[in-house]
Amino acid sequence: MSLVQIEGSEEVLRAVQDVPELHLVRSSLEPRADHRYKVAAYASDRAVEAAVAQGARVTVLLSSEGAAEHHARMSAAIGRGRAERGEV
Repeated sequence: MSLVQIEGSEEVLRAVQDVPELHLVRSSLEPRADHRYKVAAYASDRAVEAAVAQGARVTVLLSSEGAAEHHARMSAAIGRGRAERGEV
């Protein structure tokens, strides 16, 4: 899953919320000019294509590969911290 930013009208955002494999982060909803909105979401590549087909402007903030690498780095850092504290 990629971390994406979706921008569109209220109608577009209503349409994309039903796209499979697309999970909107509702707390990130931000009104923009001209009755448009911006919201963060987690989406598969297929879901990104479906959202674009619905008329949304989608910006990939962190690709699936980048998210996996970030998760691996964070897990390793947490593991090192626990080991240093003797929690392992």
